[in-house]
Amino acid sequence: MAISTRGRYGVRALLAIAKARRPLSTAKISQMEDISLPYLEQIFNRLKRAGLVQATRGAQGGFDLSRPPAEISIGDVVRTLDGPVTFSHCHKPGQDKPCGRAEICPSRQFWSELENTVNSKLFNTTLEDLTNIETGLIEKKRGASSAANLF
Repeated sequence: MAISTRGRYGVRALLAIAKARRPLSTAKISQMEDISLPYLEQIFNRLKRAGLVQATRGAQGGFDLSRPPAEISIGDVVRTLDGPVTFSHCHKPGQDKPCGRAEICPSRQFWSELENTVNSKLFNTTLEDLTNIETGLIEKKRGASSAANLF
């Protein structure tokens, strides 16, 4: 299972807005993240319909997050752009009736547990968490390059 390009680009685009702490145009995000502008516009149409971003008009306009970065999970973005994350056709969210083998299937529990673990990680990780991870990585890199300059 892989998250689609659309899902990954959506996360990158929203992360760019979270880091900027201000509205960004799709043209600016496209340039910053090296994402095709028409593709990015399609992504933002979905994100806007889902209420994850809001548009601001004017010279300083663009798209901004509709909620603080700590309140938007990676799962929110991925589900909006790719649909629910599932690992088995017999265990889809909202499925009223499982397949006829559900009671005797030895792998059903495994797929269910795997799906729950992955979704837990997606929905418990926020844009703010990723921003903090990136900040730590940048600081770590700066520290390593400073140490290298000592020799």
